[in-house]
Order: sequence, then structure tokens, then C-alpha cells
Amino acid sequence: MPQNEEIELASTQFDNLLNNEQKEAFNYLLEHTVFCPNCRNICPQGVVDHITVLTDADEILMKGKCAKCGSGVTRLMLIEEDAGFKDRVKAIRNS
Repeated sequence: MPQNEEIELASTQFDNLLNNEQKEAFNYLLEHTVFCPNCRNICPQGVVDHITVLTDADEILMKGKCAKCGSGVTRLMLIEEDAGFKDRVKAIRNS
């Protein structure tokens, strides 16, 4: 079975993929739970220059930089799927 490709999500795709509750959870995780290996702590000044990616396993991955030191950081966002999540993923993959 062929694997899906990773897709960098445009802001409109991201907005359409997640419902409001999921977006709030994503923003909380982004602001409070991204670990910086250089600072050896949660990014103390947040994350900048981030992109969101739909992984080959249809999960959301954030890639960015620690705002304090500029080190690369990533965070896999485990999104609780709602009834239409798979359909929205399929629509993005087919576009």
C-alpha cells in the first residue's frame, strides 16, 4: 500500500481541517508544550516561523524555531478526530 505524502498546510487548509476546539488545543500546545533541545526547557518565549504539516499518517506536525534561541523545534499534535476529520483530510489530499 503506497504511503501518503507529507503536505505543508496552507493557513486555509489548516483552518478547514480543525474545528474550533481542536484549534484552541493546537494553540495551547504550541504556546505551552514545545520543548527546545538547546534551551533544555519548554520554549521560554514561544515558537516562531512555524509551519504545520499533515504527516503521511494524517497527523498534524508543527515545525518551527524557538523564539529565544532560534533552534529548530517540532511538536506532533495528537488531534482527537471528530466525525468529519477523515473526510477533511481526504479533501486536502485530493486537492
